[in-house]
Amino acid sequence: MPDSFRRYEGSLRMVVAAVAISVFGGVLSQALADSDQFEPQTKIRLTVVQWMPSKGVYEKWDALGGEFMISQARTVSLPIIGTISVGNLDGAGLAGEIARQLKSKIGLVQTPEATIEILERPPIYVIGDVNKPGEYGFHPGLTVLQSVAMSGGEFRPSNGSKGVSDKTGYVGQLQEIGNSILRSKIKIARLQAEMSDGKDIRLDPDMQDGQGVAAAIFEQEKIIFAARMNDMDRQSKSYAELRDLLTSEIATIEQKISSTDEDIASVEKELTNVKSMVERGIALPSRQSDLERTLRSYHGNRLDLVTAIMRARQNIAETTRSLDGLYDKQRTEVAVDLQSEQASLDQQKLKSETTQKLLLEALSGGAGPQDDAGGPTLAFSVTRRDGASIREIPASDSTALQPGDVVRVSRKLAAAPLGVAALPVEQETQSEQASQ
Repeated sequence: MPDSFRRYEGSLRMVVAAVAISVFGGVLSQALADSDQFEPQTKIRLTVVQWMPSKGVYEKWDALGGEFMISQARTVSLPIIGTISVGNLDGAGLAGEIARQLKSKIGLVQTPEATIEILERPPIYVIGDVNKPGEYGFHPGLTVLQSVAMSGGEFRPSNGSKGVSDKTGYVGQLQEIGNSILRSKIKIARLQAEMSDGKDIRLDPDMQDGQGVAAAIFEQEKIIFAARMNDMDRQSKSYAELRDLLTSEIATIEQKISSTDEDIASVEKELTNVKSMVERGIALPSRQSDLERTLRSYHGNRLDLVTAIMRARQNIAETTRSLDGLYDKQRTEVAVDLQSEQASLDQQKLKSETTQKLLLEALSGGAGPQDDAGGPTLAFSVTRRDGASIREIPASDSTALQPGDVVRVSRKLAAAPLGVAALPVEQETQSEQASQ
């Protein structure tokens, strides 16, 4: 009797535990499932468990769960089930739909427990007059003022002690830009001297300075100019020497041809006499054959010499083309460098003018703070996707944001305070928040 009572007590505890776990699972599912609809780009975590009566425990199905992303079409792709349309389902509804489809797909007797946890919502974007515009994470209850704080707060022009540092920075930038302009001008003078085949670089009087910077740059450019000229002279001299050598070779070969022609004429004359003597029986035919072979050898040598002259003339033509190409290449490179340096000089001049204007503005104190009566204030608007359409709504700093909102911060001149003049705007904002 005690043993049966203990078994009954154990079974009862197991049933109570199962009921408690089932109730707790339902509460957990309801707690984790958000009542809001799922926006595209929402990251969720799916957990699937099932009660195993034979073991008295819940088993977690890791193969079916995991982290998933809601697509732009408001669908989610899951293992076994496939693609599910989220539609207007909230967290609890999506969890229940997944559990029902799992039961149908696998053929389970009992419906498994599914829970949905929202891990990450679509970000918001802050643009306009803020220090760090960009993309920021969303959390429930986020307001426009909090998003401005996340983006570094209102962008303010530098003033006070920072204005002094800006002025110093502008002066340093102008000095650096001036040196760059001076360097570009001297380089352009060197390139122009190369283009005109000049022997030296000529500097205009405006390229001189009292700190010796121009002299140092000019010495560097003179070294480059001399090195390039020497390299050009070496290459052109090498081609010219090769052409002269080939010309001398042709002259030597022509002399050999002339000598060979004399030998051919002599052999031909002797061969004529030998032929006459062979016909009269005075000389042997072998003598005639030897002279004929000698004559053919002289003709072959002459053909080789003629071929050598043609090859030498071809090499002379190639050397001439290479020499002309050397000058053309040098001029092309100089022209490209000159054009590029001229463009850089124009950019430096434009940068110098802009920096001078900024320095003048900083010196005039135009970046000072505005008073509260007529100074600029911040205005906010929220661009929000509503289904297939996008609308822009006015907002205040306390307006609640939704995932995917784009907050635009801009400055506007505040009107003089008139008591309750701003009340309708505040009422409109509160009405908008109530509708949201």
